[in-house]
Amino acid sequence: AVREGDHWRLWGDKWFCSNASTDLALVLARPEGAKPGTGGLGLFLMPRVLPDGTPNSYRIVRLKDKLGTKAMASGEITLEGATAWLVGDLNQGFKQMAEMVNQSRLSNGIRSTGMMRRAVHEALTVALEREAFGKPLIALPLLRRQLIKMILPAEAALSVAFYTADCLRRADAGDKEAQVLRRVLTPLIKLRACRDARKVTGDAMEMRGGSGYIEEWIEPRLLREAHLGSIWEGTTSIIALDVIRASMKAGAHRALAVKLEAMLEAAPKDLAQALKERLAAVIALIEEAGAPAGDERATRQAATGLYNLTAACLFVDEAKRLGDARRIDLARLMLAHKLSARDPLAGSSRDDDAAGDRVIDALAAARVRVG
Repeated sequence: AVREGDHWRLWGDKWFCSNASTDLALVLARPEGAKPGTGGLGLFLMPRVLPDGTPNSYRIVRLKDKLGTKAMASGEITLEGATAWLVGDLNQGFKQMAEMVNQSRLSNGIRSTGMMRRAVHEALTVALEREAFGKPLIALPLLRRQLIKMILPAEAALSVAFYTADCLRRADAGDKEAQVLRRVLTPLIKLRACRDARKVTGDAMEMRGGSGYIEEWIEPRLLREAHLGSIWEGTTSIIALDVIRASMKAGAHRALAVKLEAMLEAAPKDLAQALKERLAAVIALIEEAGAPAGDERATRQAATGLYNLTAACLFVDEAKRLGDARRIDLARLMLAHKLSARDPLAGSSRDDDAAGDRVIDALAAARVRVG
């Protein structure tokens, strides 16, 4: 970046520009003479068309042939003295961009949540309308097991996404507690919802059978689009490291744990006790992974555990606020499927199966009413 009067000129190459056809772009660039590292970066606003109507001085070298997101052109950009205006302080560019990335991570999580919801909707439609062995698919035990494995991560993502969005709203309004919580919540929703969407959309494709592999149906697009979520704004391992950094630097994991424990006051005693024990275990694992000589390999395991516990506690809180006993069923399923050691050769318990059946039946009944 080179200063020129009241504006700047940007030079260089960007190998991956996510939205190459945008009218306005926020660009990180290093001013002449600035120090190395992220502390030397400024943030600049670069328009596609200048105020006098002339095109700005940058070229789209080529567009990327991507797996998905075909509707948004991504490409390689060469900046040839492009006109741009400084945003904020010259040496705060990376911090400002990080705030935008924080919002974008929530956006990625909500995007993945929406795709999982659509995948579950499509799977329920198939299960209710098709028959096999003389029965509706929804009546078959193996299909119901596959359905609950789709429903559980979709419901978890929805609850965590809404809670995180509300936290960001309160943080923007100046709530100090929310400002600490958002440090850990935004990477959590990005970490797990985006990862889970890849499997849920794949299971939805399988649920429709051969037709699910045909481009005339929605499943191929859902599957393609789902993979981007765990790449954009930081891959899964990078996001997990961010969860641990937020925990160690700001104590965000302990602040979240206080909120979650309070929610468990509304849970049945056995469930509350089990989730409190799991919460203590995941807090210990996070601090072990984040210690100076800690085991970094436990980072993803610790972050995933905190996400699953957050979802389980939110289910309990929603059961109380909404008067919906099915949310307690979801909390029990989260404990059984995601937070407890399980023998891979042991069958599921009758209680877990009954909880899953109640959740599926409630969704199926709502789907029939809407239809």
